[in-house]
Order: sequence, then C-alpha cells, then structure tokens
Amino acid sequence: MAKRATSLTIAGLVLVAASFFSVLAAATTHVVGDSTGWRIPPGANDSFYSAWASARTFAVGDTLVFNFMNAQHDVVEVPMASFNSCSAANQIGSTYTTSPASLSVTTAGVHYYICGFPGHCQAGQRLAVTVTSSSASTPAAAPAPPTAPATGGGSSTVPSAPGPNSQVPGSAAGWAPSLAFLALSSLLASHFLF
Repeated sequence: MAKRATSLTIAGLVLVAASFFSVLAAATTHVVGDSTGWRIPPGANDSFYSAWASARTFAVGDTLVFNFMNAQHDVVEVPMASFNSCSAANQIGSTYTTSPASLSVTTAGVHYYICGFPGHCQAGQRLAVTVTSSSASTPAAAPAPPTAPATGGGSSTVPSAPGPNSQVPGSAAGWAPSLAFLALSSLLASHFLF
C-alpha cells in the first residue's frame, strides 16, 4: 500500500510540475503604449512607440492589444516601406477599427503597424516590433522610425490599460488546458499505475 501511495505522489508531482511549466511558457499580452494607449503620442513624439517596444520582448504567439477611441484611430499592419512612408496603401490583412483591437503575432520578424488616419502616422502613431520565435530571448529593440515632419493631429482620451507594465503573462484561458491536462493525466495515472 505504501508503494502505491508513493507512486501516486510521484505521479502527481510530475503532473503538477508539467502543468506549472506549461503555464510559464504561455504567450504574453502586450497593451500597446501602456496607459497612453494607441493615439498620437504626447507632443507628437515620433520615438514614443519605439521606446515602448524596446523595453519588451515579443514572441510568436503573443498578443498586441491596441486601445484607442473608435472613429478617431485605427490599426493597420503594413510592410516596412509603407511604415517608412506612413502609407496604408499596401496593408497586410484588415484594418482594425474597433477598440480594443487584439492582434496575435503568428510569425517571427519585424512587424509594422500604423494608424491610417491622415497625419497620425507622421505625428508618431506607428509601431515596429521585433518578434522572436521563442519567449526565452532578451528584450529586442524595435528599429527606430525615420524622422517625419509632424502634421496636425491631436490627442484623444484612451481607456485605461491594465497593469503598470501592461504585460499580462498567460490568461485565465491559459490555465484551462493545463488544468484539463492535469486532471486527465491524474485519472490515467491512477487507472494504469494501480
């Protein structure tokens, strides 16, 4: 009987450890611009979003959340040439017009985002993020955007973003598969080991 209890304890510890490590490897949610959100940066600061990105590590599977005022901003993914010229003409995928816009990053490399409203990109509302294939890397600095003359624009009120660092490891949904795995593994282990 002691042997059965020891086997059950070891199996339980292994499953708990596996579940714990799968949660640690969960994707990260990044709230773009933290509490500033996605808008023309204060003072039309063209380096605001590149500074924000350089303080973070982005990996395949992460999510970028853009908080903005609907009908005043949008999010458009573009290739580098369009990013540099602040043009949405060659956009990649859809234009996101409803906030919060949650975009999953599915490939490694540099991803470029701009606001497609006239003058907003030129005033600094653009973001380049360098995405690695794994979350075990160190923070990667996004390339600095080229200097462009600021034109008009303005700012808008942005809903508050969660947390001081706005990086939310995993989510409640991330726990569900781990708990299901733990329960199923425990059931199988108790059935086949004993």
